[in-house]
Amino acid sequence: MKLARLRGPVALWSALALCPLPFAAVAAGVDADALVGTWKVETIADTDASGKVTHPYGERPEGYIVYDPTGRLHVQVMRTPATPRFASGDDAKGTDAEVRAAYDGYVAYFGRYRVDAERSTVVHQVVGSLMPSYTGTDQPRPFKLDGDVLTIEGDSEGVHFLRRFRRVK
Repeated sequence: MKLARLRGPVALWSALALCPLPFAAVAAGVDADALVGTWKVETIADTDASGKVTHPYGERPEGYIVYDPTGRLHVQVMRTPATPRFASGDDAKGTDAEVRAAYDGYVAYFGRYRVDAERSTVVHQVVGSLMPSYTGTDQPRPFKLDGDVLTIEGDSEGVHFLRRFRRVK
Protein backbone atom coordinates (compact mmCIF):
# COMPACT_ATOMS: atom_id res chain seq x y z
CA MET A 1 0.00 0.00 0.00
CA LYS A 2 1.63 3.22 -1.14
CA LEU A 3 1.27 6.28 1.06
CA ALA A 4 0.37 9.59 -0.55
CA ARG A 5 3.07 12.20 -1.06
CA LEU A 6 3.50 14.18 2.16
CA ARG A 7 4.84 17.58 1.17
CA GLY A 8 3.69 21.21 1.23
CA PRO A 9 0.03 21.47 2.13
CA VAL A 10 -0.16 17.69 1.89
CA ALA A 11 2.39 17.35 4.67
CA LEU A 12 -0.08 16.39 7.31
CA TRP A 13 -2.57 13.92 5.77
CA SER A 14 -4.05 13.69 4.13
CA ALA A 15 -10.94 8.72 0.48
CA LEU A 16 -14.10 8.50 -0.78
CA ALA A 17 -14.91 4.76 -0.59
CA LEU A 18 -17.45 5.73 2.06
CA CYS A 19 -17.07 2.97 4.56
CA PRO A 20 -20.55 1.98 5.73
CA LEU A 21 -19.12 0.56 8.93
CA PRO A 22 -18.06 2.78 11.80
CA PHE A 23 -14.71 2.33 13.48
CA ALA A 24 -14.96 -1.39 14.18
CA ALA A 25 -11.53 -2.95 13.92
CA VAL A 26 -8.86 -3.26 16.55
CA ALA A 27 -5.37 -1.99 15.78
CA ALA A 28 -2.33 -3.63 17.32
CA GLY A 29 -4.38 -5.02 20.20
CA VAL A 30 -5.81 -1.59 21.06
CA ASP A 31 -9.49 -1.33 21.96
CA ALA A 32 -11.22 0.15 18.90
CA ASP A 33 -12.73 2.94 20.99
CA ALA A 34 -9.26 4.13 22.08
CA LEU A 35 -8.83 6.27 18.93
CA VAL A 36 -12.18 8.04 19.37
CA GLY A 37 -11.71 11.59 20.61
CA THR A 38 -10.09 14.92 19.91
CA TRP A 39 -6.32 14.96 19.39
CA LYS A 40 -4.25 18.18 19.52
CA VAL A 41 -1.17 18.47 17.29
CA GLU A 42 2.14 18.41 19.15
CA THR A 43 4.69 17.64 16.42
CA ILE A 44 4.82 17.55 12.64
CA ALA A 45 8.27 16.71 11.30
CA ASP A 46 9.69 15.28 8.08
CA THR A 47 13.18 13.80 7.78
CA ASP A 48 14.75 13.37 4.35
CA ALA A 49 17.22 10.66 3.32
CA SER A 50 20.18 12.84 4.34
CA GLY A 51 18.77 13.23 7.87
CA LYS A 52 17.62 16.84 7.45
CA VAL A 53 14.54 17.50 9.59
CA THR A 54 11.94 20.05 8.49
CA HIS A 55 8.79 21.28 10.21
CA PRO A 56 6.39 22.13 7.35
CA TYR A 57 3.92 23.81 9.73
CA GLY A 58 6.48 25.42 12.03
CA GLU A 59 7.94 24.01 15.21
CA ARG A 60 4.68 24.51 17.13
CA PRO A 61 1.80 23.90 14.70
CA GLU A 62 -1.79 24.38 15.85
CA GLY A 63 -4.60 22.00 15.02
CA TYR A 64 -6.64 18.91 15.71
CA ILE A 65 -7.76 15.55 14.44
CA VAL A 66 -11.19 14.44 15.64
CA TYR A 67 -12.29 10.80 15.35
CA ASP A 68 -15.93 10.41 16.34
CA PRO A 69 -17.61 7.17 17.47
CA THR A 70 -19.64 6.89 14.24
CA GLY A 71 -16.52 6.63 12.04
CA ARG A 72 -16.27 10.25 10.94
CA LEU A 73 -13.18 12.44 11.17
CA HIS A 74 -11.99 15.93 10.50
CA VAL A 75 -8.48 17.32 10.37
CA GLN A 76 -7.37 20.95 10.58
CA VAL A 77 -3.79 22.11 11.05
CA MET A 78 -2.26 25.57 10.76
CA ARG A 79 1.35 26.70 10.45
CA THR A 80 2.74 28.86 13.25
CA PRO A 81 3.38 31.61 13.24
CA ALA A 82 0.14 32.12 11.36
CA THR A 83 0.15 33.43 7.80
CA PRO A 84 0.09 37.24 7.88
CA ARG A 85 -3.11 39.07 6.95
CA PHE A 86 -3.33 40.16 3.33
CA ALA A 87 -1.92 43.66 2.74
CA SER A 88 -5.24 44.77 1.21
CA GLY A 89 -7.05 43.90 4.44
CA ASP A 90 -9.57 41.93 2.34
CA ASP A 91 -9.38 38.11 2.26
CA ALA A 92 -10.93 38.14 -1.22
CA LYS A 93 -8.18 40.40 -2.59
CA GLY A 94 -4.92 38.68 -1.70
CA THR A 95 -2.02 38.67 -4.12
CA ASP A 96 -1.09 35.35 -5.72
CA ALA A 97 1.83 35.04 -3.28
CA GLU A 98 -0.39 35.82 -0.27
CA VAL A 99 -3.04 33.30 -1.33
CA ARG A 100 -0.36 30.64 -1.96
CA ALA A 101 1.19 31.24 1.49
CA ALA A 102 -2.24 30.88 3.12
CA TYR A 103 -2.91 27.64 1.23
CA ASP A 104 0.52 26.20 2.03
CA GLY A 105 0.10 27.07 5.70
CA TYR A 106 -3.15 25.20 6.32
CA VAL A 107 -4.47 21.66 5.95
CA ALA A 108 -8.16 20.84 6.26
CA TYR A 109 -10.17 17.78 5.29
CA PHE A 110 -13.05 15.62 6.49
CA GLY A 111 -14.54 12.23 5.82
CA ARG A 112 -14.69 8.80 7.41
CA TYR A 113 -12.08 6.53 8.87
CA ARG A 114 -11.52 2.85 9.37
CA VAL A 115 -8.77 0.82 10.97
CA ASP A 116 -6.76 -1.87 9.22
CA ALA A 117 -5.83 -3.98 12.23
CA GLU A 118 -3.42 -6.21 10.31
CA ARG A 119 -1.31 -3.21 9.30
CA SER A 120 -1.83 -1.06 12.44
CA THR A 121 -3.11 1.64 10.11
CA VAL A 122 -5.96 4.10 10.30
CA VAL A 123 -7.29 4.92 6.84
CA HIS A 124 -8.67 8.43 6.38
CA GLN A 125 -11.33 8.24 3.67
CA VAL A 126 -11.38 11.83 2.43
CA VAL A 127 -14.75 13.16 1.29
CA GLY A 128 -13.79 16.85 1.11
CA SER A 129 -10.50 18.70 1.32
CA LEU A 130 -8.79 22.03 0.85
CA MET A 131 -6.38 20.01 -1.31
CA PRO A 132 -8.25 18.87 -4.44
CA SER A 133 -5.94 15.86 -4.90
CA TYR A 134 -7.08 14.43 -1.53
CA THR A 135 -10.83 14.53 -2.21
CA GLY A 136 -12.08 11.02 -2.94
CA THR A 137 -8.92 9.23 -1.79
CA ASP A 138 -7.91 6.82 0.94
CA GLN A 139 -5.04 8.16 3.06
CA PRO A 140 -3.50 5.34 5.12
CA ARG A 141 -1.73 6.38 8.33
CA PRO A 142 0.43 3.90 10.29
CA PHE A 143 -0.29 4.65 13.94
CA LYS A 144 0.30 3.65 17.53
CA LEU A 145 -1.29 4.71 20.78
CA ASP A 146 0.57 5.14 24.05
CA GLY A 147 -1.93 6.33 26.65
CA ASP A 148 -3.03 9.80 25.57
CA VAL A 149 -0.41 10.09 22.81
CA LEU A 150 -1.24 9.22 19.20
CA THR A 151 1.72 8.83 16.87
CA ILE A 152 1.32 8.61 13.11
CA GLU A 153 4.68 7.71 11.62
CA GLY A 154 6.08 6.11 8.50
CA ASP A 155 7.96 6.56 5.25
CA SER A 156 6.78 7.88 1.91
CA GLU A 157 8.83 8.62 -1.19
CA GLY A 158 12.14 8.90 0.67
CA VAL A 159 10.76 11.00 3.53
CA HIS A 160 10.20 9.79 7.08
CA PHE A 161 7.16 11.55 8.54
CA LEU A 162 6.24 11.96 12.20
CA ARG A 163 2.95 13.38 13.44
CA ARG A 164 2.34 13.33 17.20
CA PHE A 165 -0.91 14.29 18.92
CA ARG A 166 -2.12 14.42 22.51
CA ARG A 167 -5.68 13.61 23.53
CA VAL A 168 -7.66 16.66 24.64
CA LYS A 169 -9.24 16.07 28.01
